[in-house]
Amino acid sequence: MGTSLSRRHVLIAEDNRDISSTMSALLKLAGFDVETVHDGRDAVDAACARLPEIVLLDIGLSGLDGFHVAERLRGEVGLRGILIIAISGYDADMYPGRSRQAGFDHHLVKPVDIDDLLPLLSPTSQPGPVR
Repeated sequence: MGTSLSRRHVLIAEDNRDISSTMSALLKLAGFDVETVHDGRDAVDAACARLPEIVLLDIGLSGLDGFHVAERLRGEVGLRGILIIAISGYDADMYPGRSRQAGFDHHLVKPVDIDDLLPLLSPTSQPGPVR
């Protein structure tokens, strides 16, 4: 993996511990600094404390769902420009317009293919087709 991805801080907010540990391990192998949380409130707290560059955010989190977490993160001055990627068991079509409205830049369906994810994490990545 290229050095342009190296040491970018990624916050994974995923309540399924198998999924979060697998994504974390793969991203660490790719050179990312990774932090993992398992509910919505912890995601907001961790993002505000560490100011990650990227948040991989499960929509079905407990406490606060991913839509509410994304909205809160977009409301924080220091977090407005971060990359937020929805991770869901459902396609964005299940939530017409909701993903984009909440502030997601991309929407991926579980299980997430690392080959689909890594290009989105590039510093030059642009927001994708979130409906």
